[in-house]
Amino acid sequence: MSIGNKKLNKEAIEEREYQVNIARTAKDTSTLVVLPTGLGKTIIALMVMADRLEKEESKKILFLAPTKPLVNQHSKDIEKLIEGEKPEVFTGEVRPEKRGEFWKKNDIIVSTPQVIKNDLMAKRIDLEEVSMIVFDEAHRAVGDYAYVFIGEAYQDVEGLTLGLTASPGSEIEDILSVCATLDFEHVEIRTKYDPDVVKYTNYLEKEWIEVKLPEEQKKIVSKLKKIKKKEIKKIQKFGFLENKNPKRISRKDLIKARGKIQSELHSSNESSLYRAASLIASSIKIDHAIDQAETQGPEGLREFLEKIKNEAESRGGSKASKRLMKSPEMKDVLAKLKNLKNDHPKIEKVNEIVKDQLEKKPNSRIIVFTNYRKTASKVTERLQNLEGTRPVRFIGQADREGDKGLKQKEQIETIEDFESGKFNVLVATSVGEEGLDIPATDLVVFYEPVPSEIRTIQRRGRTARKREGKVTILITKNTRDEAYYWSSKSREKKMHKNLMRLRDDLESEISVGDPMDVDKKGYKVVGKKSKKDLKRKQEEEESEKNDDQRSLMDFEREKEKEEKDKDEFEITVDTREQNSRVVEKLAKKDIKINTSQLSIGDYIVSEDTAVERKEVSDFLESITDGRLFSQAKALSENYRQPIIILEGEGLYEKRNIRDNAIYGALSSLACDFRIPVLSAKDEKETASLIATMVKRDSKQSDKGSLSVRKGKKSMSIYDTRKYILEGLPSVSGKLADRLLEHFGSIREIFTADEEELQEVKGIGPSTAEKIVSIILDD
Repeated sequence: MSIGNKKLNKEAIEEREYQVNIARTAKDTSTLVVLPTGLGKTIIALMVMADRLEKEESKKILFLAPTKPLVNQHSKDIEKLIEGEKPEVFTGEVRPEKRGEFWKKNDIIVSTPQVIKNDLMAKRIDLEEVSMIVFDEAHRAVGDYAYVFIGEAYQDVEGLTLGLTASPGSEIEDILSVCATLDFEHVEIRTKYDPDVVKYTNYLEKEWIEVKLPEEQKKIVSKLKKIKKKEIKKIQKFGFLENKNPKRISRKDLIKARGKIQSELHSSNESSLYRAASLIASSIKIDHAIDQAETQGPEGLREFLEKIKNEAESRGGSKASKRLMKSPEMKDVLAKLKNLKNDHPKIEKVNEIVKDQLEKKPNSRIIVFTNYRKTASKVTERLQNLEGTRPVRFIGQADREGDKGLKQKEQIETIEDFESGKFNVLVATSVGEEGLDIPATDLVVFYEPVPSEIRTIQRRGRTARKREGKVTILITKNTRDEAYYWSSKSREKKMHKNLMRLRDDLESEISVGDPMDVDKKGYKVVGKKSKKDLKRKQEEEESEKNDDQRSLMDFEREKEKEEKDKDEFEITVDTREQNSRVVEKLAKKDIKINTSQLSIGDYIVSEDTAVERKEVSDFLESITDGRLFSQAKALSENYRQPIIILEGEGLYEKRNIRDNAIYGALSSLACDFRIPVLSAKDEKETASLIATMVKRDSKQSDKGSLSVRKGKKSMSIYDTRKYILEGLPSVSGKLADRLLEHFGSIREIFTADEEELQEVKGIGPSTAEKIVSIILDD
C-alpha cells in the first residue's frame, strides 16, 4: 500500500513512512494502533478504508467515535480525503427509521457507538453488510461501553477491525482486554521518540504552577475535613475501612466499603449495616465538598452544599444529608461561606496566563480544561472582562439543573468558530478532551490536574499538533491537586514503560511479527486463535462433512428457515429498560428489540403476554407504597398472561418488612390477580426467562403472531376477525394476519377461490382446498 491509492486525495495528505507501514499491516489484519496524539491516526484509518472500499465495493465501512463533535470531525475528514465518498452521520438526533433508510443508501457510516448498539438490537442494521469497523479511542472498549457489545457482535462476521488510541491504559492487561473484545490480532505501537516519528513531532513546553489557598478558604476546608474525620471514625467502629488515619481514607476507599456493605445487606438485616451505609453516604458527600473547596472555589461549594441542605429539608430527605446539616461544623462552614467574597486563586491565575499568552502572540488559540460546568462558567465570565479575549464555554449536551447543554449543532458551530478565530479561548469540560483536531491551539491550561493518565494525555494532546505548544497545569498547594498530579504522572510513566515492554516482548501472548511482512515495531497477538478463524475452520469442516448429504433444495430450505426464524423473534421494551443488561442479553439471543414508552409493563412479549421486571429492593418498596397492586391490576386487566419477574436475592432480609407482608403480597398476585411471579438470580437469568417466553410464544403462533383464540376477554374488531379465521384448517395467527392484509375483509376471503388464496404466502394447494371446502361446506 502507498499513498497512491486512487481513492485517496494524495494532494491533501502528507506521506509519512510510519503511517504507510502501519496501514500496510492493518489492511489485512485486525489491528490496534497505539500512536501519540497529533500524529495522524485518522490518516492511517483512511488509508485502510480506501483500500477496503476498492476490495469490498458491495460492503459498508463503519467508523465509530465516542462524541458527536468527533463524529462530525471524522465525517468531514473522510469527505475531504477519500474522493467520491460522502459519509452519513448517525447520532441520537437522527430518527431511528431514517437511520435504517440511510444505512441502505450509504457506503460509509460515521456514528457514536450507542446509536449503532441500539440499531443492532432493533435489527435495523446488519453487520454482515460491513467489511470494516474503525473504533476511535479504542481504549474505551471496557465494561458496559457500547464498543464491547458491537465488538462482540462483529466477531461472528468475516470483517476487519481497526482500533485507534493514544492512551491504552497503564496496565498490559488493559491492552490485552481491548484486543480480545474488539478481536484485534495485531498491535502497532509508536512513540514520539521513534526515529520514523520524531521528525513529525513538535516541541511541547510543560509547566505546573502552584497557587495558595487563602486563609479564610483554608478554614472552610479544615472544618469540612473535621466532619469527614468524625464520620469515618464512626464507620471504622462498624469494622469497615482499614483502621488507619482517616486523613488517608480516599473516595475510592469509601466507594469500595459501600460496595461491601451493600453486598452484606443482601444476606443480613442488621440495623448496623444501614447505619454504616448512611455514614458512607455522608462521607462521600463531604469528600466531594472538600474537592470543591480545595480545587474549584467557593461558588461550586455553595451550590453543592445548597443541594444537600434542600435534600435534608425535604420530606423524603436522606438521613446522611440531615445529619450533615445538623453538625456544628457544617453550620460554621455555611456561615463562613456566606461572608466569603473572594474566588479561588486559580481564577485569577487563569486570567494572568491567558493575558500573558495573548500579549506574546495575539493570534493564539487557548483551551482551558476544567472538570465542572460551574467552574467553566466562572472562568468564562472572568475572561470576558479581559481585553483581547473572546472566550466561549464548550460543554456536553445534557441539561443539568438549570444549566442547558449544547446541542450537537451548537457544539459543531462552537468548534468552527474557535478554529476561525471568532473565539480565541475555549473553556471546556471533558467533552473537549478526546480527539478534537484543532491544529492551531497554542496553549492548554489544566484548571486542575486529573488522576487519570488517559485523560491527562488526551487534554495535553490538544496542543503541539501542527506547531509548538505549551501546557500549564494549576495546582493548589497542600491539597488533593498535588496527589492527582503525581498519581497521573506515575500512571503515565508506567503506561509508557509497559508499552516499551510490550514492544520488546510479551511472553507467549504477544510476539514480534515477521520482519519481512511487518515493520519491526509491529506485534501479533497470539496464544489464542481469532474467533473468526475458529468459526471459519468449523464451517469448512462441517461443509466438507455434509457436502454429499445436502442437496441445493435442502440448503435453500434451511437458509429460508433460518432467515424466517431470525426475523420473527422480537419484543417490545420500555424505553426506561433500553440500556439495561437484560436488553443487551436479549439482543445477543437474536431477538429484535423494539423500544416504546410503555404505560404498562416493561417487556411486551406478545399481544397477550407482558412482563414487569422488579428487582428485589423495588419489589419491597412497591409493597410499602402500594404501587405493586396498582401495577398488578393494570397488567391483569390488559393482558391475558401477565408475568412478574422478581430479580435478585435476599427477599426476606433486605428491608424491615415482615415476612407475612411479603407472603401476603405474593399470595395476592397469584390468587387475586392470577399473575405468576418468577424468580431470577440476576439480569442474565431474567434475559433467559424472557427469551424463552418470546421463542415459545412464537413457536405456538407460527413464529410471530400469537393466536387470539384464548380466553374470553373482549376483543377489538380486528381481533374478532382474526379469531374467526383461526377457526379455519391450518390457519395460524400469522396466517390470519396475512389473509387480512391481502384481502382486506372476511367477505373477500370467504369468496376467494383456491388460486386466489394461494397468492398469500404460506398457503399451498392443500391448505387452500381445505379452506374452500370448509367455507362452501362441500
